[in-house]
Amino acid sequence: MLRIIFILISIGALSFVLYLLLNRRQKPWHEMSQDEKNRKKIAVAGGTMVFLAGLIAAIFMGKKK
Repeated sequence: MLRIIFILISIGALSFVLYLLLNRRQKPWHEMSQDEKNRKKIAVAGGTMVFLAGLIAAIFMGKKK
């Protein structure tokens, strides 16, 4: 059951990162202020880290013996 929850969290984080990277209604990078660029970098990095943490947790969850 926990493995499914971790997988769902990973999918949600991956979809968040892809939305941030591929959204057509966002400002172009060169029109963003430095503060907006920093917030976007932190959001993408955080989403990627949550994705990887959920994926690793789901993989190693079943290997407890």
